[in-house]
Amino acid sequence: MAVQTEEYGSRLYGFDQPLERERIGLIGEVFDPYTRRRITDLGALTGRRCLDVGAGPGTVAAWLADQSGPDGEVIALDRDTSLLHEAGHPGVHIWRADIHTASDDELPKPGFDLIHARLTLCHLPRREEVLPRLVSWLAPGGHLIVSDVINTMAATSPHPAVRALTQAYDRALATTLDSDLNYARAYPTPLINAGLTGVDMAADVPLVRADSHTARFWELTFTAMRTEILATGLIDAADFDKAIDHLTARGTHELGYTLVSAWGRSA
Repeated sequence: MAVQTEEYGSRLYGFDQPLERERIGLIGEVFDPYTRRRITDLGALTGRRCLDVGAGPGTVAAWLADQSGPDGEVIALDRDTSLLHEAGHPGVHIWRADIHTASDDELPKPGFDLIHARLTLCHLPRREEVLPRLVSWLAPGGHLIVSDVINTMAATSPHPAVRALTQAYDRALATTLDSDLNYARAYPTPLINAGLTGVDMAADVPLVRADSHTARFWELTFTAMRTEILATGLIDAADFDKAIDHLTARGTHELGYTLVSAWGRSA
């Protein structure tokens, strides 16, 4: 059983940590193209009311605002809204709240045509309680789309140190933050169980190549948790460094962690 010692973003991956702003910006560079494609496939957003949960720096929320136009509404919700305020997109309404603990009175009113949450549920304690809550905020016919990563590098990488690093990272996340990078392996079942219809899913795999956004993202992501990763005992310092060197070396071609997206429609 995972033993949580802190919350995601309170220290590890907090916006005030060194290089975290670069790292979280790279999340958009790596994953936004997949997110935009999946949301676009759900239909036109013009005039729609949208909620982006765990909005981070707001790149998805800004895109949603551009798509929904002046007659739409986009709310970006996060526990730490500092980066959203810095971005300051005029079409994005910023809402500071913890989706996991906030009361209904502390959250936006329901009735959304689209709710999006990426790399959010996998990092929340009692995540199985949050998804039905999101579903309850949908307007009739509204869509929920959730995306989280799963570790496919442990199975696909030809490099032993990379396989060990990713396994140790998953363990460190679980024991330190109570994150679950296996959660998305259950998709789309949680959406079906929550009563959504037209449920479907897709998987997108960013490539890790030298000088790519993906390589830099994983370099920063793993390095930020170096101490916790080594504490698992699944990898030593020498192999940790070998894995990072490999992921950023010229000639490297690896399949990264897979982004699994699932979506469904409210009745």
